[in-house]
Amino acid sequence: MDPVENPFRPGAGRRPPVLAGRERILSNFDVVVRRAENYGEGDRSWVINGLRGVGKTVLLNELMSQANARKWIVAKVEASTSAPLRRVLATELVKALRTATGRHADRSKWKRVLGVLRSFTFKLGIDGITLGIDVDPVHGVADSGTFGDDLAALLEVIGEASLEFGIGTLILVDELQEAGTDDLEAVNMAVHSLGQAPTPLPVFFVGAGLPSLPAQLADAASYAERLYVYQPIGLLSPDDVRTALVEPCEQRGVTWQEDALAAAFELARGYPYFVQSIGKHVWDLAAGPAFTMDDVQAGGALAREEIDAGLYRSRWERATTAQRRLLTGMAHLKGEDPVEIGELAAHLGKARTSDLSVARQELIKKGLVYAPERGLVAFTVPGMADFVIAQDA
Repeated sequence: MDPVENPFRPGAGRRPPVLAGRERILSNFDVVVRRAENYGEGDRSWVINGLRGVGKTVLLNELMSQANARKWIVAKVEASTSAPLRRVLATELVKALRTATGRHADRSKWKRVLGVLRSFTFKLGIDGITLGIDVDPVHGVADSGTFGDDLAALLEVIGEASLEFGIGTLILVDELQEAGTDDLEAVNMAVHSLGQAPTPLPVFFVGAGLPSLPAQLADAASYAERLYVYQPIGLLSPDDVRTALVEPCEQRGVTWQEDALAAAFELARGYPYFVQSIGKHVWDLAAGPAFTMDDVQAGGALAREEIDAGLYRSRWERATTAQRRLLTGMAHLKGEDPVEIGELAAHLGKARTSDLSVARQELIKKGLVYAPERGLVAFTVPGMADFVIAQDA
């Protein structure tokens, strides 16, 4: 098959040709959009959570694309441990509002928003920003120095502008689990404040992160359990895998034999990243126009080699010897399932669970494991357990 015509797109954050299995979330977002534009009303904010490689970033990018197409005010950031969320979010809001002033050219309506934004960024110590319009700071709004209160005040002013222009504001934060507790508390406070109005302004927040994110948000503020609509996303069903593999090929006059599809599902096990990788390698190797079991076996082997060498090995090599022992114990005890720290300590011959604390915490920082609940630990990437066991063979 001609690799130039290959529709499959493995890679971090790359949109697959078909967003199979995510129709419900996209349909729900359409409701958010129509409610904002038709009634000027905001909806309850979302948290999208799931393991690495299941498509969280792809979903955020899709929501961003749809909102941009409707000329919304859109800001997307990625939280990290290297920079406070408040700074990266403030910087991106500056860019978002500069774009918005170009899309909606009545500049007189933007002066208050940009004046408040100038005060907000100045209080955070962000200097040298260019807003595109010469405005003075608006004192007394979003400049108290308390990030949660100031973010809430800024989003209220932005929401009022959105309402005036008949659009919405969309704020997206990827890897939200990496944000510090203070920033998570501030986000909760701002989102909570937005929802208190009799008719909430059309400002919509979506955070994405690992399965531990809901618990982290609740630790930052207990009401977070009721604050968001939680949208967990996981592995694809057999029907979703079929759709993801078949539809892009049918558009190019290519088909899959049934046994080949079944074999592809067994290899991918519903992991969206694997589905795209298998599809790509099968396409590049096959003669076509119908993919066979032999094609899947050959392409699947290459996909596995690529994923082992990149996704898994890069994580394994970041781990120290002590951390690898912990990962190996997890893999042998429970495979992909969460492991109790006490059981893991006993398996590794440790007298106390605290003996694993340093290795566990470092693995969490490196993004190899996460804590789905207190006292548990699990791999962040599907399939990592099999790779770890293979290294121990």
